[in-house]
This record gives sequence, structure tokens and C-alpha cells, in this order.
Amino acid sequence: MKIFYYLFHLLCYATFILPALVDPERCSKLYGQCKKRCARYEKQIELCLSPSKICCTERALEDDS
Repeated sequence: MKIFYYLFHLLCYATFILPALVDPERCSKLYGQCKKRCARYEKQIELCLSPSKICCTERALEDDS
């Protein structure tokens, strides 16, 4: 019975508390886009409000100088 109690608390934490910690506009402030997967030329920079999406932005090209 205790397993259901802990499972219930974990579910509540993942459903209500974690999304409240994520700023919904932070991705757009960092010039990113919320997607399910980042392309090869993009990198993950943040989590999005939707639990199944991540914030992706283009990688900065590094000079070999």
C-alpha cells in the first residue's frame, strides 16, 4: 500500500510542481523553439512548458582560428 502512496506523490510532483518551475517564455527569450527533438545542427538549451518538448536553438559556429 505504501508503494501507491509514494507513486501518488511522485505523480503529483511531476504534474503540478515541475511545470510551475519552468518559465514558459524563457525559450523564446533565448531565441529558441519548442520541439520534440532537436535537429543535428541545433542544441538543447532548456525545457519547455510541455513535458514532451525541449527548447532547441542553432549552434554557434566556432572559428578554427
